[in-house]
Amino acid sequence: MKLRQYLSDTSKKDFRKVRKTWPLLLILVFVFLTAALSVPGEKITKWHWSTVVTDKRGAPLQGYLSKNEEWSLPVPLEEMGAWMPKVAVALEDRRFFSHPGVDGISLLRAMIQNMRAGKVISGGSTITTQLIRLSLPRKRTLRNKAAEFWQAIQLERLMTKREILELYLNKAPFGSNIRGIEAAARAWFSKPAKELSLSEAAILAGLLRGPALYRPDRHPERVLALRDRLLDRLEELGIAFPDEIRRAKLESVPAKRFAIPSSCREASAHAAAQGASPGLRDRYGRIRSSIDRRMQDIAEQELRLALSGLPSEITAAAVIVENETGLVRAYVGNMREEGDGPASWVDCGSSPRSPGSLLKPFAYALAFESGKLTPSSLLADTPMSMGQTAPRNFDRIYRGPVSARTALADSLNVPAVRVLRNIGPNRLLDLYRRLGFSGITKDAGWYGDSLVLGGCEVTLLETAGAYRTLATGGNAGLISWIEEAPSVEKRKIISSGAAALTIDILKDERRLMPLYRELFGEDGTVIAFKTGTSYGLRDAWTAAVTKPYTLVVWFGDPTGKPHQALVGIKTAAPPTVRIMRKITPPGTNWFEYPSEVKKGEVCPLSGSPRNSLCPRGVIDIFIEGLSSREPCRLHVMGDNGPEVRWPPEIELFLSDREIERTVSMIEITSPRNNASYIMGSGGGKILLNSKGGEGEIYWFVDGGLCPPAEGSGEVWWQMSEGKHKISAADAFGNSAHVWITVISGKVKEQEEELPILEEVE
Repeated sequence: MKLRQYLSDTSKKDFRKVRKTWPLLLILVFVFLTAALSVPGEKITKWHWSTVVTDKRGAPLQGYLSKNEEWSLPVPLEEMGAWMPKVAVALEDRRFFSHPGVDGISLLRAMIQNMRAGKVISGGSTITTQLIRLSLPRKRTLRNKAAEFWQAIQLERLMTKREILELYLNKAPFGSNIRGIEAAARAWFSKPAKELSLSEAAILAGLLRGPALYRPDRHPERVLALRDRLLDRLEELGIAFPDEIRRAKLESVPAKRFAIPSSCREASAHAAAQGASPGLRDRYGRIRSSIDRRMQDIAEQELRLALSGLPSEITAAAVIVENETGLVRAYVGNMREEGDGPASWVDCGSSPRSPGSLLKPFAYALAFESGKLTPSSLLADTPMSMGQTAPRNFDRIYRGPVSARTALADSLNVPAVRVLRNIGPNRLLDLYRRLGFSGITKDAGWYGDSLVLGGCEVTLLETAGAYRTLATGGNAGLISWIEEAPSVEKRKIISSGAAALTIDILKDERRLMPLYRELFGEDGTVIAFKTGTSYGLRDAWTAAVTKPYTLVVWFGDPTGKPHQALVGIKTAAPPTVRIMRKITPPGTNWFEYPSEVKKGEVCPLSGSPRNSLCPRGVIDIFIEGLSSREPCRLHVMGDNGPEVRWPPEIELFLSDREIERTVSMIEITSPRNNASYIMGSGGGKILLNSKGGEGEIYWFVDGGLCPPAEGSGEVWWQMSEGKHKISAADAFGNSAHVWITVISGKVKEQEEELPILEEVE
């Protein structure tokens, strides 16, 4: 009796003690489970995703496989479209927005289904538990299932429902090496997830249930049947209206898998390399490049057109740089990248090549900066007695006395060498290196005069940076491939005045074919450009600038073989002009001269300020306070009156050849200026004729090219009523124009024997 009473009293006492300590035990168990099964946020929110390079507006250009060889293209929930998030929640976890991470109703239903089936046919998973499983893969055991549930509840306390849904749809496997809804949408429908239709969203939801079992290209009938069942379920749940379901069932199943976006190969590679630096990717791993898709398409189109008539071994490269920001707006590293040979994989824009005459402007810029030269200064284009190594012009013709403006615009070699020797090769070498030409590594003595003639190696990208320096008033800066990282750091390496004088010379439109002069004249666009042809006809270049853009174009054989077609002015200049005209807004203003650049009257022969003996003067620009303003020394008073006293090298050249420098002007002989013509009922043609000029004469009527007739070579214009401007021009810049009026009328019966054209005096 006493023992029973003791035990009874003891039990009551112990129970009271246990009851007091029970909350503490629960807290300890909770702390233990929380510590042991805490959610590792890094593994939930981070995984191996693909690097994606987009254009400046966010459209994908190029994707790269992730470290584990998967296509994973994470996007924000807002970019998953109107249907996919709804469909996923409705079919995978319809109480997702109300449960705490674990759905008790689904668990109970799963237990009943499994008991009835005698095996596991349902797991009662939620989107949250599936995200835990995707992030922390474990063996499928009851213990691990409980751990998933516990961590799912924890995760719901740490993240919002939208964040969990976004992560799930970005990490969900869709078969093969496709992970995430964006990669799946592009792989199976060649579109971004935000453009998925209801039918397409249902197909991808079916893929989640069995990526191999419901692969569209291998099991189309099975996929179609599952899609229709899922669509019916969506209608039952009120996710879509009956009409939407009916239309969705009319859509077909994809028959093939599409490639992940792959364009702008070389530009994307450069952007990806720069984007490896911290802070240049968004939180989804995307790199927003500076590429403007419109400009990229224009460049590719024009290069493709230019290559169509060239040998297949020749390829082309081009880059467009925005002058203000240094951002690359278009880049073609190798236009023939579709080829099978190893040369198709060469990024020609980054490969060192000989520039030919492309670097001459920088020698002149140094001479302008030193005050030793102005655009109108006299230079001698005469033979230099150096034997076999003496510089010669491309056309092997010497012109005698020329201005610096003409010498640079016409890319004459001999005057360029004289300029180099005047400024000193070491100064030019130093400028090249400050401009960023990394391949020019030897000393000035090794290069000699070839330093200004292309006897070195540069890349297209380096050249674009150098010409951008001229376009920005002598301020050098790195070019950038990332939209959010413009080139803000600039170094003044050429004076603003020298850069302005150089650019002014390069806009000399005489070098353009007459057709392009007329085209640019229509909208007021002005372009400055320089061509280059490397020794042995291995490279053809053109660099061009307008106020907003710098463009460099290169043609060549990646293997370095020569081709007759590789001449800058013939091969590279035409597509350069066409590209620049298309990307530059019509009527874009030209560069504003800095305050130190002034205009003044100079002698047309010496280029120096006119003295009292100079017969006439012309207006040209110079750098105030720097350019020499010593009056003309060519026009002097001799024993028999005023005479021209040339420098010795020019005097010798002129006396040896008895050359009299004249300008061949064009005179239009037909039709006559201000003439009127009557056009008969059968129409009529006017013969266009002229005298003077140099070489072939090009004819334009109201700005449009009028080609010569086949066979005879004569140029006839088919009349049209109204007032018309008729222009004639040669390839050297000489031109003339007349105005005529064409009147519609009937030719009198008695005058039928007369020509169709009747001039009315």
